[in-house]
Amino acid sequence: MAEIHVDGYLVVHPIGEGGQARVYLAEREHDGLRVALKVLDRKLRQDKVFLERFVREYKLIAKIENEYVARIYDQGFAGEHAYIAMEFLPSGTLASRIREGMATRTALRIASQIARALAAIHERGIVHRDLKPANILFRADGRPVIVDFGLAKDLGVNSTLTLTGRLLATPRYMSPEQCIGRPVDERSDIYSLGAIVWEMLTGTKIYESAGPADLMRMHVTEPVPKLPPELAMHQPLINRMLAKEPADRFQSAADLCATISR
Repeated sequence: MAEIHVDGYLVVHPIGEGGQARVYLAEREHDGLRVALKVLDRKLRQDKVFLERFVREYKLIAKIENEYVARIYDQGFAGEHAYIAMEFLPSGTLASRIREGMATRTALRIASQIARALAAIHERGIVHRDLKPANILFRADGRPVIVDFGLAKDLGVNSTLTLTGRLLATPRYMSPEQCIGRPVDERSDIYSLGAIVWEMLTGTKIYESAGPADLMRMHVTEPVPKLPPELAMHQPLINRMLAKEPADRFQSAADLCATISR
């Protein structure tokens, strides 16, 4: 039985859940379009910071038109629930594909497509700030799509939406500047993508055995890890994406995409 009612949508069943929201498969009543209905936890409905982040997520995604970014259709309130209706992506996450194993050529193709999406996002003055395999889904035709802009930063807005003492991003993929609380820009997303590319190429997570606190320290202080010998030709790419200083990384996602595609 559906747990919520949203006017204009037939809620089918839950398909995902995070710390702040639950996602349902739903059908838009006027045309039968299947959508992913992201519904904010009702306990957070009264939390001004979370609510403003949620509403802002809709506004940020709505500004972006790119084949590698999730389409968004609607945003509103249903009783105690705030919701966003967005494209339903039925073909799983990048995290699951990495677990299944991935050819090097496939990994680089997906990395190039994600870089293209980041270029479109960054052109709009938006930094994602929580790029990770679980936030990259696939369309039926195999194209990767970036989702979940709940932590995204609009560089054109001087926002004060912070949660003191609470770690919001995922330490495994955080840039060094995120780890130490410095301001971030587009190059932070490039670092996060570097950690994802490492994972796609090797099938292992970067700094795999470390816990959250050690992960953050290692992102800041540890040398960039070395790829296995059979992947050594890609080490320069990894070194530049995972450079500790933003100035030493690719300076734009477009530049990164061009480099991968050569």
